Amino acid sequence: MSAKDLEDRRRGSPSGEEELRFFRNFHDIFLSIGLMMFGLGLGLVSMLIVGESVSFDSFAQIQRSGWTVAGASFADAAIMWLIAEFFARSRRLFLPAIVILIGFVWFLAGGVFAAYVTMFSDGDYASFGDAAKQLELLPLTVSASVTVAIFAYYLRMKLPFAMGLGGVALAVTAIAYLGYADEALLRSLGGRLQLFAGLFLFILGVFFDARDPARRTRLSDNGFWLHFFAAPLIFNAVMTMTTGGGLFARQLGGNPFGATPNAADAAGVTLIVVLAFALVSLLINRRALLVAGLFSAAASIAALLGNAGVGGAWIAALTLLLLGGAMVLLGGGWHAVRRVLVAPFPKTGLIARIIPPEPDREDAGATAAG
Repeated sequence: MSAKDLEDRRRGSPSGEEELRFFRNFHDIFLSIGLMMFGLGLGLVSMLIVGESVSFDSFAQIQRSGWTVAGASFADAAIMWLIAEFFARSRRLFLPAIVILIGFVWFLAGGVFAAYVTMFSDGDYASFGDAAKQLELLPLTVSASVTVAIFAYYLRMKLPFAMGLGGVALAVTAIAYLGYADEALLRSLGGRLQLFAGLFLFILGVFFDARDPARRTRLSDNGFWLHFFAAPLIFNAVMTMTTGGGLFARQLGGNPFGATPNAADAAGVTLIVVLAFALVSLLINRRALLVAGLFSAAASIAALLGNAGVGGAWIAALTLLLLGGAMVLLGGGWHAVRRVLVAPFPKTGLIARIIPPEPDREDAGATAAG
């Protein structure tokens, strides 16, 4: 199926449906697997070649080795970009383009990291604190460079996934800058920063959605990925701030708010947050927000199952049952529920672009038949 056929199919679909264009057929999956293997092989070959020339006999040789590592990483990133010119820009293969972007970002980040460490290391540190001071701009430099590169990829390849990933990178860059400018403020904000980042991506997604209420152009695809990345951030931030049961709370040494995760509390907050996601998703006609939120909820419940006793396991199992049953019912009656929910809102103007009206049954049937 060609790109034109896909666009024609999208134009013929009922207004407001989210047509996914990750891949056209199994060939795209086959090619993506090949690109993943190629990227891994490219990185390993570069490491082996560089490893043979690395020397730690003197600081000057260590610096030369650092520049070699940076050069190899930048070369790998350039190779991934050239591959993207063919598969992403010329052939418009979306799933392979996503795989290429991830490889490109990985190699570029490694190159910037190695170049910065090599450039700003002088080998004459009196203490570990001196070394840390020398490298305090490292997170901001890497995140800012990656952000610029991702948006350059988006402008060149027109890949909607890059817009979503770029939004995440932009939020990370803002947090890295805050950490550089005021580390005490960064620590005091804690999980709230994650919530702010998720809300930022959500608002940006709503902006793109408002420009394409019918969900038929690349602007809608941009919104899809922004919502997809926003939901896990919002969910995890709320869970961490309320129950201490965020996905990464245990891995990061506990909840900064001092709460002890409780199975019943975590299950209750999960249901409330997912219900809020469902309501917002229905209003803005965006299933991606709800689905990504459900993935986060499932991961959180899985962690709960792994750390809870028999009582906690029952709570987690019943929570999954309730969530799954509600989503099945909602999936079967999405348009019917939306028709009732959005009826009080205006059908024209700015509000109608953010909360698209649901077409009448007769209009939807005629569109589907046509």
